[in-house]
Amino acid sequence: MDSQTIDAVTEWDTVPVESGYEGLHRLADDGFSGAVSSGMTWAFVLNGRFVGVFEGDIDAFEDAELTAYRAPDPALPLLFAMREIGGETRANYYTNNTPLSEADSTLSAGGFTGYVELSENVLSGDYYVVYYGGKSMSAAFVGSSERLLTGDEAFERADDEVGIYEVKEVDVSIVELPELETDDEPESAVAAAEPESDPEPDPDADAADDAEATGEDEETTDDEETADDDAPAEETRRDPNPARAGDGGRRVRIARLRRGGRRRDGDGTGRRAGRPRPEAQAPATAAQSEPAAETAAQEPTEEGGEGRDDDAPDALADTQSAGDGDDPFSAEEKWREARSIPSLDPSESSTTNGESGGAAAAQAQRQKQRGRSSANASQRSSDRQEARRRRRREERQAKRRREAAAEAAAETAEETGESAEAVAELKDKLDEAEERREELADERDELEVERDEYRERAEELDARVEELESEVERLQSELEAANGGFVAEESLSPEQALSGTNLFVRYDRKGQATLEHAHDGQAARDEVIDNLRLEHHTTFDTEGLAVEGVPYEEFLHDSTEYGFAEWVVTDLLYEIGETGNRSSLADLFDALPRIDRIELRGVVGFETESGVEEREFDVIFRDQMGDPLFVADMNTSRNAATEAMVASLVKNARTVAEADDAMATAFYVTESFFEPEALEAVAEETGGGFLSRSKRKSFVKLSRKQGYHVCLVEARNNEFHVNVPEL
Repeated sequence: MDSQTIDAVTEWDTVPVESGYEGLHRLADDGFSGAVSSGMTWAFVLNGRFVGVFEGDIDAFEDAELTAYRAPDPALPLLFAMREIGGETRANYYTNNTPLSEADSTLSAGGFTGYVELSENVLSGDYYVVYYGGKSMSAAFVGSSERLLTGDEAFERADDEVGIYEVKEVDVSIVELPELETDDEPESAVAAAEPESDPEPDPDADAADDAEATGEDEETTDDEETADDDAPAEETRRDPNPARAGDGGRRVRIARLRRGGRRRDGDGTGRRAGRPRPEAQAPATAAQSEPAAETAAQEPTEEGGEGRDDDAPDALADTQSAGDGDDPFSAEEKWREARSIPSLDPSESSTTNGESGGAAAAQAQRQKQRGRSSANASQRSSDRQEARRRRRREERQAKRRREAAAEAAAETAEETGESAEAVAELKDKLDEAEERREELADERDELEVERDEYRERAEELDARVEELESEVERLQSELEAANGGFVAEESLSPEQALSGTNLFVRYDRKGQATLEHAHDGQAARDEVIDNLRLEHHTTFDTEGLAVEGVPYEEFLHDSTEYGFAEWVVTDLLYEIGETGNRSSLADLFDALPRIDRIELRGVVGFETESGVEEREFDVIFRDQMGDPLFVADMNTSRNAATEAMVASLVKNARTVAEADDAMATAFYVTESFFEPEALEAVAEETGGGFLSRSKRKSFVKLSRKQGYHVCLVEARNNEFHVNVPEL
């Protein structure tokens, strides 16, 4: 079955129901409307008639535990059954062209069986009209919560909606329930109790049935004497055979009531037999018993024409109502309302006081037993040596018993004539088993000793682990105290830390004291330094990160790369301006205000005829577009900067400058000094010397308007000085 249907049905209220076919017949007799399930098999019931069985057949309910769900409206079980059956789509209509009320009139007049679904292009919900033989019921599921509407309210809401509705014809067949096994009396008694011929259909069957059911209820009386007087008359009317008098007729009547008065006509379809009129069951006196019996024998045939055809939708309604007298249904109803279940133990089937006293005594006994169990458990917790000695003692005793048994067996064998050789063989096997058992016992004892040794060793190791953990905690505390509260959770090498770091030139107030203002002579050095800050961004998490044993930020600020970058953006511009070199170092001076980002251990990529090439530098100053303005290499060792170091910088800078005209200056920074050969190499590359006619200092000319400066800088005690060109 569809999972949404199952979810909807299981939200209905459950009702108590017996197991097996008995429960199905009870639901049918009660006019139940809803669903019944047993495992994976489901059945839908409308007014006591089973309109569909799914995921199995009716046999699946035999002797099975049942769960019954009462439908909030009779339209739902018939609708769900039709949706599970499927059916054939007959037509689709648009409500503006063919209103739902117009289609309803046509379908009702034509005796239609199926349902109409209005859901397409409808936002408010899903609307259904279910038909059986032209009779209709309505249901709607409105809103996101699928609130249920039924009856005229559901139909009026559907008739006011605008959308497309689908007309589906469904073939619904009533499922016949298997007959229940009745009392062991001849079938002729049942045949004599029923009318001789099937009644013909009559449009007024429902009203007659209701009146007859009411009459039957009124006939029931609490007077035992009247009931006893009525029994012979009933037996005379139902069964002319005197041998069946007594309560046999009552059992037949009860069996017919449990079957709901169902009979089969000639073509096999279910048909409800007409009930006798109320006067047919009136208590008969001694003078009236014979006429009453004759009247009762004639009226089933006369009134039988008031039965209803199952093909009409109203035939699904079971109009029989149970009386309030002392019939079997009333007794069973009282049994259902019982609130206590008798105990299976006769000793517990006593009065309430007896049960309370017995329960208290049992509780006290259980408490005593638990106390004794605790004492025994404490006594059993002796040391292993005592247990081992006890086992040895028990094993010796068992051995003596086995030897005694073997000797007794040998004596018995001798007495019964068995051969002594067989007995000796058995003794040998017994001795071998005893030896094997002793070997296993010794091995067990050795394993126990070894286990105890390992356990002691494990305890020693646990104690050692705890000791080491305490030592680690103590050392961490000391280290934290020594580092001002910093404890490294992760560490990186200096190269990794620098290669993942970028610096950004930012201002507290962009409208005041920036490098542009300083370039134009509108801001003092102190004002720019106060307003400017270098922010760092990393590709890794710096929380708890240590580089060479110190926190990351401390390492970064102490590095030569960071100090050089800070000197360029805060001091170099003023040194050039104050020494009167704004014109001779114009490219460098004009590029300083454009610095936006400073990349440490970076790479400059550029395109060539052979493809993309890259050059590595220790520090790269870039503008907002990412173009390189300055490049720098570092010598942080105590050794002098050689000619090869400087030549490599000049060569790489030339390649970058030829590809990108934003390149303005190449710096080489050393923490020691420059060899003379390095200074000569720069002079030759820049065309310097006394005979040089260039107005720009230390300038490598690439074309008439393009080139870049080469500056050699010495760093000592975190202070930087320009060695070439001389300022």
